Amino acid sequence: MGLGLWVQTQHAERVKQPAVTTGTSPDLEPVAMQALKTMSDQLRTAKSFTFTARIMREEPATDGQMLDFFKHIDVDIERPNRMRLEVKSDTSDVTLWYDGNNITMMPTREKMYTTLAAPGGIDDALDVLKSKMQAHLPLLPFLRSDPYKFMSEGLTDADEVGIVNVNGQQLLHLAYREPDADWQLWVTGPNPVLPHRLAIIYKNIPGQPRVNVEFSNWQINPKIPKQTFLFTKPKGSAAVTWDQLRPRTTQEGAQ
Repeated sequence: MGLGLWVQTQHAERVKQPAVTTGTSPDLEPVAMQALKTMSDQLRTAKSFTFTARIMREEPATDGQMLDFFKHIDVDIERPNRMRLEVKSDTSDVTLWYDGNNITMMPTREKMYTTLAAPGGIDDALDVLKSKMQAHLPLLPFLRSDPYKFMSEGLTDADEVGIVNVNGQQLLHLAYREPDADWQLWVTGPNPVLPHRLAIIYKNIPGQPRVNVEFSNWQINPKIPKQTFLFTKPKGSAAVTWDQLRPRTTQEGAQ
């Protein structure tokens, strides 16, 4: 199967890339950029989607050794302004609801929750989360209203590695570079073109930690019950500030 066929869809518009140049100009292969745009368009045009992400991240211990931490996130998105993230990790389980006006986060094992104002849409909610958490959030670009715009910004290099076979499934392997990170993306195809795996190296963080994300259980345009995105206060639970809740939810959410 040719790479050109892989990245084309019925309504995909070809991305016009400048000729490859030397020096400090970006070296962006057209196939790699088109594949990124085709994948992004699948998510941008979907009215709703759900998926599961399994994340492994490295963090340095006090002695400098890199330690691995894991989390499982179930994602429900209904554009333009509904989102739910159910996070299970090594340290705590947290659910996040966004109803178009407020983000509410509540640890599963705690009788407390916090609410953050985020009127507007999912992009606004993601900006609030990124500001509050002050952490790298690898899932964030895939949830944006225009993933391609967010993911292509600042790229200095984009390459197609080729079609590979992973556990009996053919995937298109892509590689990208930007000033702060090198990242690889494996996408399904040719229809639909969706994320299957993401690998990131954060180059400017001590130890250059890695994050690996495996995507599964994709559903495009499912009918999601309205109550999925609505927080119902459990009996006996109390509202607290973000700072009071944060020690229980460190590094959680969309990271």
